[in-house]
Amino acid sequence: MNKKATFFQLLLSFILVMLMGSVAASPAEESITDRDIIHWVKNALRNDVRVDVSGIDVTVKDGIVTLSGEVSSLAEKEYATADTRKIRGVKGVINELVVNPAAYNDDDVCHMVRRRILNSAIIQPNNRIEVNCDRGKVTLSGEVTSWAERDEATLLASEVDGVTEVENRILLKSAALRSDEQLQKDAATLLELDPYLNGLPLKVTVENGEVVLSGSVRSLYERNRAAQRVALLGVKRVVNNLEIDPALAKEAPKVVTSVSDEELKLAVRTVLDLDSRIDARKISVTADSGHVVLSGMVINPYEKRIAGQDAKDVVGVGWVTNNLVVRVPKRDDRFIREDVVFNLHSDHALVGTAIVTRVSRGVVTLTGQVHNWYQKTRAERIAERVRGVKKVNNQLRVYRAAAKSDQELAREIRKRLKWNWITWWVHDKIKVDVENGVATLTGDVDTWSERAEAAKVALETEGIWEVENRLTVSGFTYRWDEWYKNVPDAYDPYYDPGQGTYHGLYNERWW
Repeated sequence: MNKKATFFQLLLSFILVMLMGSVAASPAEESITDRDIIHWVKNALRNDVRVDVSGIDVTVKDGIVTLSGEVSSLAEKEYATADTRKIRGVKGVINELVVNPAAYNDDDVCHMVRRRILNSAIIQPNNRIEVNCDRGKVTLSGEVTSWAERDEATLLASEVDGVTEVENRILLKSAALRSDEQLQKDAATLLELDPYLNGLPLKVTVENGEVVLSGSVRSLYERNRAAQRVALLGVKRVVNNLEIDPALAKEAPKVVTSVSDEELKLAVRTVLDLDSRIDARKISVTADSGHVVLSGMVINPYEKRIAGQDAKDVVGVGWVTNNLVVRVPKRDDRFIREDVVFNLHSDHALVGTAIVTRVSRGVVTLTGQVHNWYQKTRAERIAERVRGVKKVNNQLRVYRAAAKSDQELAREIRKRLKWNWITWWVHDKIKVDVENGVATLTGDVDTWSERAEAAKVALETEGIWEVENRLTVSGFTYRWDEWYKNVPDAYDPYYDPGQGTYHGLYNERWW
């Protein structure tokens, strides 16, 4: 090839790059003031049914948000932080919220935490965990055999009504650990396969089992998510040195080209194998035009749900059919029911609800009425984590109070799409229709993270009961219409910070 031909090829490549850059250019820049941020943080908190905004004060200085006031639970405090991180223009969050729960004495709190740990399907019964309480602060100590068990103990304690703080001193029993070199490779792989983090300039280094993240991200949400993804490996510690780069935040997210079936199958298989919360050895994966099917066996409903969520959190996955079979050791239905009822009654978000629990051959059926979709799906999540539960049949009805009109709800969703940092790049490409509280999203977006986040924004809008996500992703020629006709509806939990789960009413065929 002569030099002249090479020059013209380079010139053509440069022109193509410039054209692609112009197509992916960011929307017209707006100056975001602290007053704007205050308004949209309050809007996010007000629309989140998990948070009582009446006791929360929001102040902002130079993009740094301070949350102060009182909340009734530790989980509510965490949700408020998570909501705030997603607002465009937020550079940092200082959470000074004070947890002021219902009046329980320390003996009652310790009893509730201990019993929840003892009846957990995730924590092995031969592990001994000590629980101590001091004015609502719970301290956990002892040894467990896996990081999933350690994290589950923290989660179980934080969910108890009356807990203000959890300190986890539980140690991991000696086990075969991966080398620093292997951990570095695995962490980098998880970050690259995540639809929210793919293509970002992230660097991973590992020393003595501790992972250090460096490089740049576009937002506080991405910074936190990167640490959460790496933590799935079960590492000793994650040091998060990622910086938020204002210049990077002005660039459109990287657009991923179409993924082949074999590449998608390998990517999902990799993420499942790396997640320390599940045993994926008996899980098989197939992929066809963005449709991933999981089959095989897991030991409890929790692992089934986590495996399904892992598959959805891979770039290029359009929807997931979860055919995993749950095989649990047999346990007397009476004991299962007692533990499920106890966990429901001691949970901070379900206090005062009238939930009827029946159990037959390990299958739990929940009936009654709750106040919102979060309580409905949370009750299911709590029940499925009890030892001996094979399946949860969730027949809870959600009380529907008078809400805004469908037109008002559609306008509210459009505004919130504009102020969410993930979706603002494409908010003008998304059409929102609402009928009887069911939001339908159509249009073409640039990335998988934008598609997933748009559904979450819609679902988190007060008055919305279900979301049909018909958004397509540029560059992918998947059979979207065929999915809509053939894949049945299903509930899918919406993301809880640090828990890797989702709650809410999603239409599975459009995930």
